[in-house]
Amino acid sequence: MNSELPTAYTYFSNIKINKTRTAKNSLLFLCIITTGFLTGCTALLQTQTSVQKATGQLPPRAYVITYPPNKNRIKPTLIPGGKMLTTNPNPWGTRYKDYIYKDYDIISETYKKSAPTYNGGNMDLIMDIFSPRDDAEKKRPCVVYIFGGGFYMKVDDCTTEVCTGMVQKGYVVASMDYRIGFQNAIESSQCQGDFNTGFYPAVIRAIQDARSAVRYLKANAERLGIDPNKIFIGGQSAGAITALGMALYDESDIPKGILDQVGGTLDPMKDNMQYNTHVAGVFTLAGAILTEKIMNKKANADAVELISGSCDELIDPVKGPAYKCKQKNTFPEIAGSGLIYEFMKNNNTVKFDYMCGGGHGMSSVGFNKLLTLISDFTYSVVQGNPIKGKEIMNADAPVCNNAAGCK
Repeated sequence: MNSELPTAYTYFSNIKINKTRTAKNSLLFLCIITTGFLTGCTALLQTQTSVQKATGQLPPRAYVITYPPNKNRIKPTLIPGGKMLTTNPNPWGTRYKDYIYKDYDIISETYKKSAPTYNGGNMDLIMDIFSPRDDAEKKRPCVVYIFGGGFYMKVDDCTTEVCTGMVQKGYVVASMDYRIGFQNAIESSQCQGDFNTGFYPAVIRAIQDARSAVRYLKANAERLGIDPNKIFIGGQSAGAITALGMALYDESDIPKGILDQVGGTLDPMKDNMQYNTHVAGVFTLAGAILTEKIMNKKANADAVELISGSCDELIDPVKGPAYKCKQKNTFPEIAGSGLIYEFMKNNNTVKFDYMCGGGHGMSSVGFNKLLTLISDFTYSVVQGNPIKGKEIMNADAPVCNNAAGCK
């Protein structure tokens, strides 16, 4: 077993695996750990996840949302556990801050057609759009949410909670799929392979898709009941890297050799180009940025929120190689939320929530606490007075006792 795999194991050992799983499930779990998330294992795990859901074996949070049928939706590879989000909507609460809607509707729309994949194919990309039911407001803020999963799988770490929680607060929420997978995904998860032909191009493809998603929502804002000037974008892990990258990267920031692998531009498909990609705010959950040189830039967003745990198993909250890999050609050192905050606060309105004991997974923060942090941020932006500064607080379910930076 690769010496770096215990880091990945630490993350997945926090997932609530059903105690009554079959021997087949156990072997599958072992396959994941020992083979570095082989593509075949990912496909098997997707199938197993579907079986577990059908038989009621997944964590309770996996059954909260019933999505409309769509053959193009990327199937979740993993659905971690965690204490359930509780909302108790009050119709007399403060819109965009409190939970006020109990019910919501979901529609599925294709925002990008025939997007080229890393292996020479193409795919249609969808977003699931959540709207409060029987809502008389027709110009609402919108939250675009991007799932995590290392850019090669789809993990519902807190997608369920962000989507349902924010729509119950009155937002329109767009949960977007994006292109995942890259050439050396097998090697990179074992801290091997080439960053510049694998992980890095995958990040830029995801940023391309996020830009397309924002433009699509602006192009369809009136039909969807969205205020095009109040669109937020955020995500967890890979989704956070994507959201922050969308706000900071220009084509001049990306090496030509990387850009050439993804169409030569950040917008190779030229979809809805009459609309820009400026957003009202960006929120990142266990995120990072790949190069320090862009962190001093003015973001393409009115405000930024960074949420990270002191015990993050995969992304150092200050600086270090992703997955704690030592091979710099696979994962050079990247900047975590703490360092990003120190750089960005000079030119941007930035809020940094540092969770003592918090891990990479957001269940360690606590889903209720997480939704409060996100909506306090978005509400402050909607009100025209974005919150900023650094706040230190304890995670609800600490994964370690690391107190670095917690005083």
